[in-house]
Amino acid sequence: MARRVELKGIANALNESFVSRNNDFKGFWTIGQLKLLAINNNLSTMVFPLTPPKSDPHCNLRHYVVLHYAAMLVHLLRKQLIPDFWISEASITIDFNVNAEHEHLNECSTSGEPFKCHCQIIDDTGRSYSSVVYGRCHVHSSVKELKSIRKLAV
Repeated sequence: MARRVELKGIANALNESFVSRNNDFKGFWTIGQLKLLAINNNLSTMVFPLTPPKSDPHCNLRHYVVLHYAAMLVHLLRKQLIPDFWISEASITIDFNVNAEHEHLNECSTSGEPFKCHCQIIDDTGRSYSSVVYGRCHVHSSVKELKSIRKLAV
């Protein structure tokens, strides 16, 4: 029998996948590309609601992130036998303007500037389940980065 507390694990899984080096868009790390997009648009924070957009499909980075992680959320809910109606809201937020006091929370990475990724799921009772991951990244540069040879996402 499914329990709402399992939503915490789903938030963790979504967040860990989001910051993973395996999260590619067109062969390059998504986080670095999001940082470049944020800089180009004078943003420090980007929010991705995990509900599929109602507009026509585009092949841009923001659309890919929303579609990919909305589908992953549905997959994880079904895998845990959690009904869709238990979810009233879900989102992933990435913040590139991280307070220096939190930089030590990701000691594995020493290169790049810090970021914070927050995944939040709110259930139908209003309870919030969230996960926070800190990391570091450089701005995307196709000149400096190697393109992934894995199957590329569109």
